[in-house]
Amino acid sequence: MRLSDTIKIIPLLLCSLFVQSKVIQVEPDTLLEQINKQQAPILLDVRTENEFAQGHIQGAVNIPYDQLVNQIKKLKSYKEQEIVIYCRSGRRAQVAAEVLKNKGFKHLSDLNGHILLWQKLNYPLISIAQ
Repeated sequence: MRLSDTIKIIPLLLCSLFVQSKVIQVEPDTLLEQINKQQAPILLDVRTENEFAQGHIQGAVNIPYDQLVNQIKKLKSYKEQEIVIYCRSGRRAQVAAEVLKNKGFKHLSDLNGHILLWQKLNYPLISIAQ
């Protein structure tokens, strides 16, 4: 292969990598349906422990976004599975998604509207007594 051919392929490879690690949106109704059918992806709640205790989506794992780098080992076994990330409104989930993409996680989704929309739709939450 000639150098000029290789140079032409590089942008295609970079584009392919970007597409593979792109975070997609999942709608709350789709996620609720998956939960009800017991086919839910891994749910990652990146809010604080206190927010999580006040109410979280059934089956969610709580790792606050600012602790994700130090606790990434907890998610290692899920690296090839779909992970839906959510927080209160989206900012912390976006940060968490970048961390996970940089660590090689490829199947990332963002819950549209996050917990605010979930609550507005009156979808079920699990609370932990404190």
